[in-house]
Amino acid sequence: MKGTYLSVITLLLAAACQSADKSTATTGSASRSPIEGAWEVVENRVDGKLEKPVRPQQLKIFHDGFFSFIHYNPDGSFHGSGAGTYTLDGNRYKETFRYYSDTTWVDFADEQTWELQGDTLVFSGFKKVFDRRGKEMPADTWGGDKFVEKRVRAKP
Repeated sequence: MKGTYLSVITLLLAAACQSADKSTATTGSASRSPIEGAWEVVENRVDGKLEKPVRPQQLKIFHDGFFSFIHYNPDGSFHGSGAGTYTLDGNRYKETFRYYSDTTWVDFADEQTWELQGDTLVFSGFKKVFDRRGKEMPADTWGGDKFVEKRVRAKP
């Protein structure tokens, strides 16, 4: 009798492990990105000067290799929104726009550096900008290497 219970438990555990493996395979990623989640900009410095927005400036969400964001200007007016794919390579972050409210930038990409400092995610850039053919352009195309954004995880 003990042997039967042990066999049933072993089969259930084996089935549970196989289900977990299948769900990981379907999502396409075995490990979660350290920046996964929703982040709000809490500090933005451009050319070393602190911007003082009238409302939260940006919400950016990272999930399973994709990003999406909405961005306001410091005066509270709409700046833009977009979405696409991202990759991390060491401290390098690269995003490629599939969608953007200004369609001029669809299929363009940029590189920034990133660092996770406790519960704060810091981005700085733009280090590189690429046109839709993948050709590197002057970083000044998007304002150059002039900003440092600090983000914290968004709370509901």
